[in-house]
Amino acid sequence: MEEIELSQTDRQLLLYDIFFRSQQVEYEDITSRLPIGKKMVQRDIKTLTDAGLIRIKYSKKYKAYIHDLEHPPSFNENAKGRYRIHLMKLQRIATLMKELCMDTRSYYDVDGDAYFSCKTCYYELFPEANERMRQRDFKQLNNIGYTITYNNYERRYKMWEGSYLREDFGVFLKDGKLMRDMGFELY
Repeated sequence: MEEIELSQTDRQLLLYDIFFRSQQVEYEDITSRLPIGKKMVQRDIKTLTDAGLIRIKYSKKYKAYIHDLEHPPSFNENAKGRYRIHLMKLQRIATLMKELCMDTRSYYDVDGDAYFSCKTCYYELFPEANERMRQRDFKQLNNIGYTITYNNYERRYKMWEGSYLREDFGVFLKDGKLMRDMGFELY
């Protein structure tokens, strides 16, 4: 069983995954997938809000976090320095979680290099990105369970299939650190 320690960015993206796929989220829904405390959840919600990814509020009526439909999410333009860079990274990876795609009916022996891969899609979404940034972003997606691999035989990047609510991320606490079982099948 290969385990990795989750970074702050990994944790925040997993929290975003929960909010992105649900209309309302109870605190227990979060802690059943991410064993983190309430203060950390609140800090991460603020960061995701600053990144323009979510706008949520706590509803006493539903006893859950709900999306604030009256106020759409917007990027915090006042963010400076490293925090701004972090927010832009969160925004970029979240865009990939929602929009990255590929042609699944393509085969190398038929289409050669003229096919629409997830790598091609990446550069269409982020034309200013370089190869190193793409590799780091694909690794970040792999860390949170959005698997992207390169198949040498087919000479193709293969990516996760499906986009549904994940009930378990394979995340656990070990010696006070948030870890993820990389062998855990999410899709």
